[in-house]
Amino acid sequence: MALLMYKNEYIEITRDAGLFYLKSLAPGYTFEAFSEALKKSFPNVKITSFLAIKNVLLNAPSGPVPFGQERERVSINVSEDELKAYMTLYVSEDDLSPDKRLNLVREIFEALNKEGIVYGVNADLLTGQLKAGVEYLIAEGTPAVNGEDSKIKMYKISTPKPQVIDSGNVNHYELNLINQVNEGDWLGERIDATPGTPGKNVRGKVIPPIPGRNFPLLYDPSSVKEVYKDGVTTLVAKKNGAVYYKGDTIGVYDYLEIKGNIDFSTGNIDFDGFLSVKGTVEDNFSVAANKDIEILGEYGVGVADNITSRDGNIYIKGGIAGKGKAVVRCKRNLYVKYLSDTTVECEGSVYVGFYCLNANIKAKQVIVESPRGRIIGGKIDAEICVAAAEIGNRSETRTLIKIRGFDRNSLKADLDIISEQLNQQRKLLTDVRHNIQIYSSSKQIPEVHKKDFENLKRRYAEIRDRIRELEYTYRNLRSFLKTPGDGAVIAHKYIYPRVRIEIKGEAEEITKTHSMITYYYRNNSLKTM
Repeated sequence: MALLMYKNEYIEITRDAGLFYLKSLAPGYTFEAFSEALKKSFPNVKITSFLAIKNVLLNAPSGPVPFGQERERVSINVSEDELKAYMTLYVSEDDLSPDKRLNLVREIFEALNKEGIVYGVNADLLTGQLKAGVEYLIAEGTPAVNGEDSKIKMYKISTPKPQVIDSGNVNHYELNLINQVNEGDWLGERIDATPGTPGKNVRGKVIPPIPGRNFPLLYDPSSVKEVYKDGVTTLVAKKNGAVYYKGDTIGVYDYLEIKGNIDFSTGNIDFDGFLSVKGTVEDNFSVAANKDIEILGEYGVGVADNITSRDGNIYIKGGIAGKGKAVVRCKRNLYVKYLSDTTVECEGSVYVGFYCLNANIKAKQVIVESPRGRIIGGKIDAEICVAAAEIGNRSETRTLIKIRGFDRNSLKADLDIISEQLNQQRKLLTDVRHNIQIYSSSKQIPEVHKKDFENLKRRYAEIRDRIRELEYTYRNLRSFLKTPGDGAVIAHKYIYPRVRIEIKGEAEEITKTHSMITYYYRNNSLKTM
């Protein structure tokens, strides 16, 4: 049987089985007036058909028709992650009055308990001002704090960058070429991943955190060991040597240090590794190594028979005065304070601190770095560029400079190819690293997968080495493309008579002194600027 809930001269509202019915008695009652009456007297009615209300009011007398249903006086909604619970009150203004607040609070806690909301309830909210129809955050859980991934720091090997010091009577050519370490020296460290902190949702259920990932430390166990203490794994050198990376795997390569000179006490040296000579190479002696060579004697090298790095760089701190007999060969770059009466065969670039005097050089490019640097006499055969402050001298010493030159479009195409290969290799590296991390996240790798894991690490090292070589080539190509034209000779201050320049077969004999001039080849001719 329908129960009469509200009546005035225009409408009648009844309730039956949880549904609310509207009947219009006379025309003239607006929808706005109906809404206001409903809000004031029946806040717990949820309208299910606005169209039914409008039709009944417009076509008075009409009805009764169902227009709404009864809803909970205290509505609780829980977020999908169950970390927040929201409350909306559908009660009358009278129910919100202070003298009825205690009954309302009981009703609210009953609704919370019914929904299982037991954690993070904001009881202070219930003592403040409350309004019907407003959604309040009534309870808030504590989210889990995920663990942090392990943090790794490793020994850094920087690209060789020589420093020219030329002030007053002091001139030095400084370079840190070989990264020497001693047994027990720090090579890297990993701070353990953290497990994270559990959370709790509004229903009191514990939320487990996602533990951080413990990334692997990649090192050569024959030359590096790990020491664990207080959550930190430290890598240290197992022997004296030179730091190197194969991929991202750090190791200590064989390193030979000659504390004095290469002379009768040592004999000629040929070493499969990095070589550091604290003194010099005496006349008629030779030194060779597979990796980088540094000769650190302040007074340089004299008539050495030959100095050869088969796969690396050479740094001669004090320069070399070869008296027409010394020969220097290297796979990569040569860094030297000065060159005098010396033959150089270099597959990379030759960087000279202060001067080249009567030197015969074949290289990618020859750069004399001092603002007062000079090239005087000799013969230079370069592919890309020769640059110095002064070329030749006032005494008009015969100086020959040949630039074989390059095809700029071809070099740009090579750069694009290298760039694409780099992108491919880096993507491949990311995929392999991801697979390594999957294995590493396991506390114990099953025996059947250990071989796969080792193969992945080997593959990673190969890709990383490939990337380093591509990056080395990429940097060089970009550097070469900064050269004017298709090959250039640059005199930052002066070029003097009796200097002969040849670029891509086009030659010019310098017959008078020119200042701040660049000779370059473009459009099948030799040009200046």
